[in-house]
Amino acid sequence: MLQGRVLCKISLLIILIISISAYAPWDFMGVYDKAEAAAHIEEGQQIKAEGYIYHKEVKKDKVLYYVKNASATTGSESLSKTSFIFKLESDIIPNYSKLNIVGKMKHFSVATNDGIFDMKNYYNSLGLYFEITDIDFYDYQCGLFVGNDYAYRFRQHISSVYEQSLPGEEAGFLSSVVIGEKSGLNTDLKSLFQDVGIAHILAVSGLHVSVICMALYKFLRRRGFGFLACGLSAGAIAVLYGFITGGSVSSIRAIGMFLVYLMAQITGECYDMPTAMAVMADFLIIENPLYIKNGSFIFSFGAILSIYYFVLPLNNAFTNYYVYQRKSKKSHEKFYEGRSLLQKAIMYVLNSLVFSFGMFVAMLPLVTQLYNQTPLYSVFLNLLVLPLMPLLLGTGIIAGFVGLLFMPAAKVLLFACHFIIYFYECISDFAQGLPFSNVVVGTKSICFVAAYYMALLFIVYGLDICLKVSGSKSHKFRGKRFLLKSSLLILLAFLWLAPMRGSFEIDILDVGQGDGIYINSGDGVRFFIDGGSTSTEEIGQYTLLPFLKYKGAGSIDYWFVSHMDEDHVSGVIVLLEQGYRIDNIVLSAEIPEGETLKQLLTLAELNRTNIIYMKQGDVCGSKHLSFTCVYPYEGMVSDDVNALSLCLLMNYDRNLDGHYEYNAFFGGDIAAEQEQAIADAGLVGHVNFLKVSHHGSRFSSDSSFLKVLSPDVAVISCAKVNRYGHPSAEAIERLEAAAGHIYYTMNSGRVRVDKAGVDEYISEK
Repeated sequence: MLQGRVLCKISLLIILIISISAYAPWDFMGVYDKAEAAAHIEEGQQIKAEGYIYHKEVKKDKVLYYVKNASATTGSESLSKTSFIFKLESDIIPNYSKLNIVGKMKHFSVATNDGIFDMKNYYNSLGLYFEITDIDFYDYQCGLFVGNDYAYRFRQHISSVYEQSLPGEEAGFLSSVVIGEKSGLNTDLKSLFQDVGIAHILAVSGLHVSVICMALYKFLRRRGFGFLACGLSAGAIAVLYGFITGGSVSSIRAIGMFLVYLMAQITGECYDMPTAMAVMADFLIIENPLYIKNGSFIFSFGAILSIYYFVLPLNNAFTNYYVYQRKSKKSHEKFYEGRSLLQKAIMYVLNSLVFSFGMFVAMLPLVTQLYNQTPLYSVFLNLLVLPLMPLLLGTGIIAGFVGLLFMPAAKVLLFACHFIIYFYECISDFAQGLPFSNVVVGTKSICFVAAYYMALLFIVYGLDICLKVSGSKSHKFRGKRFLLKSSLLILLAFLWLAPMRGSFEIDILDVGQGDGIYINSGDGVRFFIDGGSTSTEEIGQYTLLPFLKYKGAGSIDYWFVSHMDEDHVSGVIVLLEQGYRIDNIVLSAEIPEGETLKQLLTLAELNRTNIIYMKQGDVCGSKHLSFTCVYPYEGMVSDDVNALSLCLLMNYDRNLDGHYEYNAFFGGDIAAEQEQAIADAGLVGHVNFLKVSHHGSRFSSDSSFLKVLSPDVAVISCAKVNRYGHPSAEAIERLEAAAGHIYYTMNSGRVRVDKAGVDEYISEK
């Protein structure tokens, strides 16, 4: 595949070396040095910095500035050639100006659970290492040209044209598509397009270069202009467009590859896509090695690799199959007769379908590893979306320019854009409502990813090699090679999408001040206990749901809710509101009525979720895992909802021999009085695992109760800062006397217990 491509080989070697340093345990190239240097500075220290602003964007009514080539000093430490961000209420500072600023050091937050957004990793992958907040002073210097901030102001003017002519969400969408201005992009619309697999249209990429720059180049060539004049004109437009749109990873990659293409045209050399791609990857990661971990970088270059090495060969196989079919049905003379318009249209649709299917299969592991799910109908949606994109993009660009001079004409042009965007929304809504519109896959190991791509290479290339080696002369088999490849590709995708049962595990999530416990039985049944928080906003949307997708849990079989306090149920309610599938919600038979319970039951009915009420002695579970209700007693009443918390004794029987390999106790928010009653009744004994009741309150974790349980592992779930004083020193003292090991989600993040032992999420970082 790489014969004679010396430059490509060298570029790929550089990429490989940087990738190993970034992903392997040993950072032998020092790609993390700048990030680690910034991390050593204590948060909250006053910091003075100077550098150059290279980008700014509006985010949540504030302007976010990106600064690079900066030096920064605190009282005792200094950083050189670093990069950072800061926010202002105003967009007064121009791009490419020199900045002096004084404020306080702030580190980016890190993920504390699997699957959730990690701000530190994200900004580090963009080459940004800290934020300056509480700004005391700033000034800037710039020349006249820079001071006018032409590119930024131009984007704002174009966005204004769209805002005056289109509804809010459509204007934001068109600004994102045409000029890369995402500040007005509606989050619900963005989520909709992500869920159905067409979010790629929001990024400035190769499609824009093709529509704008390549179209200009070909137009000039057809008018008889020379290679040099055409190349310089189209290249200048490409670079200018990159500046205007903000220089995203995908646009830099696309524009850079286009410039390499123009250079090949001017010099009379052959354009080689793999070499151009590898050179542009080096251009980006040599400046910032951590781009190698950036999602946009991975998707952008992964798409080009997929097209060149998998999709185009598959399309060629389809073309050969089509030719074989026509030959078999027509005489030699009739075969060469011109095809009708209908036949050409059918051929175009089929080719597009094969291309879209090939991209889906080739990108499947990348999509699921980054998002833990994949939209099944994106293959067909892209057939409807992509043909209209050149029209939408071209009309949007022309209308933007026209609107700067004569707004009524722009409104007429944007009327067509309105119908296209509305069409996109309608078909996306329809696709999202279809069964299995989004398949939750979860994250798989790198070994699975490698095996998938090895199988993909064999299907696309290995079958041809095997056929050639075997010396088969069966022209019939050769003609139908495409059908064999397609069948194997469908099988490969199906195997990747097949749900994995996983093994037995208990995950106590870091939800701040609250509880959220995921339990996998190992036999295909998934459980969850509680799910809420009073300290973390939108815990269901941004913590529970991403974690469940990471684990490949597209649904939960049994969700136990101990009681109706917000810190135990708020996330469950959000998931039900979003339509997440919960087959059964399990409550205590003695649960008191209230508004929160009424809301939960209403949502459960709307989602066709079954409600199960457990009383003392009831057992709920699966083949290997069972939960026994040990409290509250039948007929109990109390003014304290915590005192009526559903308490569960879990038993795990791996070998189905009646001998429990692991057991655990979950007591919601019960206090010492209820714990003593449970212990006195002889309902519990020694357990391997204890989820500490009431977040380590001083009124819980009774000594006699703990002595009966004598847990090997105890976990306290609470926030570092909370108004309740959790965990209390008294409770910790009693736990230390009775438990083997104590873990705190506020320190360890997610705590996992499985057959390998105890795993702390933070210690993995």
